[in-house]
Amino acid sequence: MADPTRIARADSATDPPSVREWLKPLESAGQRRSTSAKRVGGKAASLGRLLRDGFPVPRGWVLDARCFTELVDRQLPRGHDLVTLIRLSGTKVGVDRAARARDRILSEPLPETLSAALGALWQAIAPEAPWGLAVRSSATCEDSDETSMAGLATSVLGVRGDAELDAAIRQVWASAFLPRALAYLAHAGVRDAAMAVVLQVMVRAEAAGVLFTAPPPGLEGEHWRAGERLVNATLGLGAPVVDGAVAADTLRVARDGGRVVASAVAQKRRALVVGATGLEEVPVPAARAEQPALGEAALRQLVELAERLEQGGKGPFDVEFAVEGEDPGRPPADGSPLPAEGSSSPEAPSAEGSSSPEAPSPEAGRVWLLQVRPVSGGGFPEGGGADTIWSRANVGEALPGAATPLTWSVARAFSDRGFREAFAALGCRVPRGARLVANVYGRFYLNLTAFMQIAAQVPGLSPRALLGMSGGASEQLIARLAQQSAGVSRRRFYARLPLTGPRLLLRHARLEREVSAYEGEALWAQRALSELDMTLLPDDAIGTTLRSVFLLLERTGTLMLHCASASLASHLALCRALERVAGRRASARSASGEAPFDDPAGRAETNVEHLAQVLAGGVRELDSAGPGIELARVAELVVLDRASRERLLAGEVRGPRDLPEGPARDALARFLDAHGDRAVREAELATPRWREDPAPVIAMLTASLRGAPGDPERALARARALADREMAMLETRISRVELALLRALVGRAQRYVRLRERMRTWVTRVLGMLRKVALDIDRRLRRIEPSLLPGSVFFCTYEELVTALSSGRADVGHVVRLRRAEHLRDAARPDPPATFIGRPPPVVLPPASGVRLLGLPASPGVVEGRARVLEPGAPALDAVEPGEVLVARTTDVGLSPLFLVAAAVVTELGGPMSHASIVAREYGIPAVVNVPGVTLVIKTGDRLRVDGDRGVVERLDERAAPPSTNGAAGGALGDGAPLLVARPG
Repeated sequence: MADPTRIARADSATDPPSVREWLKPLESAGQRRSTSAKRVGGKAASLGRLLRDGFPVPRGWVLDARCFTELVDRQLPRGHDLVTLIRLSGTKVGVDRAARARDRILSEPLPETLSAALGALWQAIAPEAPWGLAVRSSATCEDSDETSMAGLATSVLGVRGDAELDAAIRQVWASAFLPRALAYLAHAGVRDAAMAVVLQVMVRAEAAGVLFTAPPPGLEGEHWRAGERLVNATLGLGAPVVDGAVAADTLRVARDGGRVVASAVAQKRRALVVGATGLEEVPVPAARAEQPALGEAALRQLVELAERLEQGGKGPFDVEFAVEGEDPGRPPADGSPLPAEGSSSPEAPSAEGSSSPEAPSPEAGRVWLLQVRPVSGGGFPEGGGADTIWSRANVGEALPGAATPLTWSVARAFSDRGFREAFAALGCRVPRGARLVANVYGRFYLNLTAFMQIAAQVPGLSPRALLGMSGGASEQLIARLAQQSAGVSRRRFYARLPLTGPRLLLRHARLEREVSAYEGEALWAQRALSELDMTLLPDDAIGTTLRSVFLLLERTGTLMLHCASASLASHLALCRALERVAGRRASARSASGEAPFDDPAGRAETNVEHLAQVLAGGVRELDSAGPGIELARVAELVVLDRASRERLLAGEVRGPRDLPEGPARDALARFLDAHGDRAVREAELATPRWREDPAPVIAMLTASLRGAPGDPERALARARALADREMAMLETRISRVELALLRALVGRAQRYVRLRERMRTWVTRVLGMLRKVALDIDRRLRRIEPSLLPGSVFFCTYEELVTALSSGRADVGHVVRLRRAEHLRDAARPDPPATFIGRPPPVVLPPASGVRLLGLPASPGVVEGRARVLEPGAPALDAVEPGEVLVARTTDVGLSPLFLVAAAVVTELGGPMSHASIVAREYGIPAVVNVPGVTLVIKTGDRLRVDGDRGVVERLDERAAPPSTNGAAGGALGDGAPLLVARPG
């Protein structure tokens, strides 16, 4: 078969005349004035230089950017051109015009002569392109040192035939009009831009991925040192790696010698390939899925290519590559698996002593460069600059992943207002125009720099005190935040303290009554909405209903933040009191001969914070713990009903009606009635609630049936027992006055945690009310424009919906299509780091190497068990076995019923005071949070030791098969134990 990716400059002479009229060969890109970067875009010019320098780049062509300017702009109404839209970025008018421009571009055909040229090109190249062509953007401002459209513009893979090429080019052009792309260009100071298009023969990829030749500025650290390169690779095409859609193999390679410093091999169960009908995922044989995607020879080629690219002091570079082969499911062609994580490989031979990358051995598989660009992040998030520190370590628990536009607009409004009111109540001055939250590729981020500079006005609210509870910041970042807030004046705080102090104390004293009064009004509003037939209301009345529910949400969120503020203050007060007696106490663990509490990072304050958490544990009537406890009671009834149990284990139950009549069915129906507004990822308005889709509840109930039955009250008693043991030890070391003070502070901390979690539940209920109204609006939108897909309402902002309903002009279809396209792009991107400085980096940091992973202690106890990694998006909840260790990016309250099945919980995000941590302590199961990259390092079946006292997760041996479903192991409820348990009580 002919080489589909040959580099032959003479090939351009064989292109049909009609092709040469529109498309220039890629090797000529950037070579002369007629093919300069202003004409062919930065990506095409870069690839042209690589070709001329002898690098292995697939054959390709470029469509001049003037085609975009002349053909696209000619089709658009005045004021809808790219130059104008960049200037209008971020405005309502700009969004509306961009949406209409995008619709026009996607619907208008290309000129007949261009379509004919594309047809002729495909006719000529089809025999040599079994996987079709890749159609990529090449903006005139792209891939320079200052600007990069990476992740903003579109690439279309596996394109075959003139009709598909026509559609793909229009998709690439239309991607320039997405709001985030326009905002980035405006922020970068770009005043004019055009979009050339690159067409490349697809490499028949056995493996592919991304190589970063060096860490970008500011990312050097323990996980990626300055003298290392980073490789992410998977089987088949590399698009899932570039987009962050899969967990890829990660390799850290030394710049000197090419030695593998550390590697983490992912389970690659499926590979993306080009099939007969286009892109498709194919299963990977189990044996191959466990092996590295790259063999040693392919890695050696990558190392040599990186060295050549950086000759002359250039770089660092972001390099997309593919390894040519026949079958993504076969073992590496050179038969040389890479060393396991943490081990080293033999040094790769030098470039002089190895075969040239232009002529690798046929068995090894050739490495091809698909694009090379300088490593640069996107623009600064709104309200930030080069030194601004952003974090989602704690807020990411409530809203992980990319939020829909409606969810973001609602969350931004009520959180911003809530933060400002909470700070004002403390007597803090909030600067006018300060941005406390920002949208980073659809993710919710907190501006830590601004937040800490405001909080620093209050004595005791230091970065270390706050971030020790919320997580997500290293010692270096905490020190940097302390430096940024060092000069903050407290004069205003002290001047207003005689007024704000008594007022705040009075409000805290009345907080329980305020919550009770709120609940009465909120229950009335909830009941009124449930009795309202919204189908009978006119549009303006629905708009009024939407506004009233939104105002209720704002009030709910503000009250929740006041409760959270009181909870934080009580926790800090308890910590300060414990610090005074720390030298005179012996923990219950030390007294019993067990290992004392110690912090692997060597910070003494962690001990005090951990003790405060333990003492405040065992909170009765905690709302967040309610779903797990009540579902466990449903499971007890199911166990007594043989028919119900058999149906659940057989997968025949979709809801209560599928169970036989009896106590189990009634209990499940009551559970859904009481907790029907809950969901996994419940802060996202587009997420169906348990009342609408009980499948997650059924899955968690099924998982709980596989273990031995247990008493949920036993789980609750563990936390209380440990708290009592710790208090008993303190009694022997401190005076009666100090003991009375501690007991009062513990009671106060428990009371405010209870109130905080009650209000958190009410936020969820009001979000459920808002979703109910939104679904009725969605029905109206689709009645006006039947082409809209279900759920279109979630791709409008709250302000747009209010305006459309009050004006009677619900013409939002073009905006919905625009926002849906951008949301799909955001959702496919890898999550930016939980915490970063300045710009979101364009790379996912490698996980920690070694067998010992460090996080923050969230719930005490030591346990061993097999790992169950919950994949983001759609985790298989019913696959969880009793006694396993749950490992997840984050766990919200919607997943808390699984805590009673599991032996322990480990998460990448969150802090000791997050909702999931509080629930874990209430259930008495060990938990470690804020473990960077744990879902990449740990795989289902790995044997772990989780130490919730010290915040340590250890891998004990090689991965094994998950436990069988014979009920031999038990979780927090069961009598059967996991491999080893050292728990409180």
